[in-house]
This record gives sequence, C-alpha cells and structure tokens, in this order.
Amino acid sequence: MSKKVRNVCVAGRRTSMRLESAFWDALAEISQREGLTVSALCTRLAERMDAQDADSLSSVVRVYVMEYFRAATPRQEDARCDMAIAAE
Repeated sequence: MSKKVRNVCVAGRRTSMRLESAFWDALAEISQREGLTVSALCTRLAERMDAQDADSLSSVVRVYVMEYFRAATPRQEDARCDMAIAAE
C-alpha cells in the first residue's frame, strides 16, 4: 500500500505527513464525525505526542485512528476478522 504525503496545519504551522490512503480517509471521516477540521484534529493529536512518547505525528495518527474505530466497534466474543484469519 503506497503512502501519500499531504500538508496539514498543526498549531498554526504547516507540516507534512506521510500516511497510507486508508489512514487519510479515516482521518477525514473522524474529523467529520467529531465536527473538526483535519488540521484541528492533528493539532490535538500533536499536543499529546509527548505524553505518548511518540517519535512522529504520523505514528500518533495511525494509533489514534485504530483506537477510535476499535472503540466504536461493538465487541463480540465469537466475531473474527477475515484479515486476522489470513494472518494466522
């Protein structure tokens, strides 16, 4: 999966992030759901980078997207994901 570089404004400063297309799409969807711009969401995530001991904003975004959708997904004990099965 190829990564795309896009510019976002974080705390009033333009910065570049390299993310896979699926993460850019997910970031846009989360921003819309939460009533924020992508830049505003990235600014909030950047403010938490030190607390998460992260090296890059891209990494923080990837983890946040995964945790966001994981929290939004109801858990079923017997539910399995085809991708998880394929990885076994």
